[in-house]
Amino acid sequence: MAGCIQKLNEGIRISIHVQPKSSKTGWGNTVESEGNHWIQLRITAPPVDGAANKAIVKFLAKEFKTAKSNIELIQGEKSRFKTFLLEGVNEERLQVFLDRFHLQL
Repeated sequence: MAGCIQKLNEGIRISIHVQPKSSKTGWGNTVESEGNHWIQLRITAPPVDGAANKAIVKFLAKEFKTAKSNIELIQGEKSRFKTFLLEGVNEERLQVFLDRFHLQL
């Protein structure tokens, strides 16, 4: 089973299940689909013209204290299941995130 967050040479890979048009932006639970684990992320932006993807990048940059330019959508541009590559992640913020979801790298 693939994990929802992995440390790579290039940075951190995170797999997200997006719920656009939510009442507020924030993390949900971890979910499993097709043998993979995903972290739910609720976003207030609609899935129109890339608005949700931009909102996710902005949220991830703030959450992990890294520049938006350090975040790349590597899979799932038009899907609710997305994978991002994050570079320059603040290690302390990453550990808080991992602890919150009881995850390990």
